[in-house]
Amino acid sequence: MPGPKVKEISSATNSLVKVFRHALDEGTTRQGWLALEGPFLVNEALKAPPPTRLHSVLVAQGAAEKFGALLDRLPAEAEVAQIPDRLFAQVASTQTPQGIAALVELPPYHLESILAAREVVLLIACGVQDPGNLGTILRSAHAFGATAALTLKDTVSPFNPKAVRSSAGAVLHLPLLRDLEAREVWGRLRAARVRIVAADSHSPSPLAQADLRGRLAILVGREASGLPPEISREAHQFLSIPMRAGVDSVNAATAAGIFLYETARQRGFRY
Repeated sequence: MPGPKVKEISSATNSLVKVFRHALDEGTTRQGWLALEGPFLVNEALKAPPPTRLHSVLVAQGAAEKFGALLDRLPAEAEVAQIPDRLFAQVASTQTPQGIAALVELPPYHLESILAAREVVLLIACGVQDPGNLGTILRSAHAFGATAALTLKDTVSPFNPKAVRSSAGAVLHLPLLRDLEAREVWGRLRAARVRIVAADSHSPSPLAQADLRGRLAILVGREASGLPPEISREAHQFLSIPMRAGVDSVNAATAAGIFLYETARQRGFRY
């Protein structure tokens, strides 16, 4: 069954082209729709659970035939526009554009409904600054069965274009709540009886010997300085990752991946 009708646009001042240029640069449109670039992410958007909605697709003229099968799978109501290759290169945010981009509306998520689930594994980013690190953390969270990911204020946006690319599509599948007030989050977690754990290389409690089953939240701090004191004191337990002598720590994204893997292992990898 053929996909939606493709319209031709050649002007850089076209309203849709302007929306894509802004969104691909900032990560989202002014309405909050997520901007995606490249066939892999567009394909992930088509696989995302409802009610994720793909609104618009922009394709470079020279890439339209190559992505014909992908365009045919788009929902009939999607707006699809083809533009000259040179114009697409001006709109794209990557150095080597692949010729296709999309705007996607993600479903709204609420902490109350997430905490109402019987099994809860939350990944909470507390001041992570590098978008590549955050994207990698979200990718691990999705891979190892986290219930949701939360980002506190002063954390880079999970919808930053580099974070989205580094997540390998995880932002389309993992419930995300961003830019949250820390005080409100801790109150909700306490009320929902969620245990909070954090990494500390000096802790005498090794990660593998801790019980990570039950309702759990994993804190990930800023790359250079870790968790600030006002957040550290909210943790119920600090756990260390055993490392060879002379190595003080690992990258924040690596530490998060190790914590998430051990959590999944203890739960029998039941996703």
